[in-house]
Amino acid sequence: MSVTRSPLAAEKNMTTLAHKSFAKRTFTLPLLASSTVAALRAAPVLIKALANPATSPALREKIMLAVTSVNDCRYCSWVHTGLALETGVNLDELSHVLDSSTFGQLNEREAIAVLYGKHFADTLRNPSAEAELALQKNWTVEERAEIMAYIHAIYFANLSGNSADAWLARLRGMKVENGHAVAEAIAALVSAPVLAAIRLQSRRSRPEQMTAL
Repeated sequence: MSVTRSPLAAEKNMTTLAHKSFAKRTFTLPLLASSTVAALRAAPVLIKALANPATSPALREKIMLAVTSVNDCRYCSWVHTGLALETGVNLDELSHVLDSSTFGQLNEREAIAVLYGKHFADTLRNPSAEAELALQKNWTVEERAEIMAYIHAIYFANLSGNSADAWLARLRGMKVENGHAVAEAIAALVSAPVLAAIRLQSRRSRPEQMTAL
């Protein structure tokens, strides 16, 4: 038996959405430009790392989730939580490191790389000289290039996903805080095929782990 929603219920739902706001980080035009350039420059290193990494796949996923923990992209969180589990990452241990900004049970080198990724996102792509130095002291040139390729790729992906969600929020009548409509629209259009594929896959596998808008 079909259930028809009353106009009053629909109006109430729209009113509720109107009072909600979308406050995740999204692209501005300058940030979109700098992030795109960085991601494109890092692409050859990223491709090589995916085939023959200088670091471990587990570290890759820890870094991806570290950046995503700041930017809160639901698409990237869904994808990389699954990949992290496949590579043997202890998610509780990683969460403790990210929440406390301490090494926890991670070895020092890994913790420095993971916390650097979080710091990079926290500072909107402007890490401190101290953080840069710590990374240089603990990782080789090749390893740092790989780590940065992961960071640039996931940062771009995070804000692309959030920018697409900002437009979904607008279409649902939600207020977008500190929005940048043009930059968000560009990022949303570029990333739409990938995001749609992730959303479709999430409905087939682990739907409970894809957070709502």
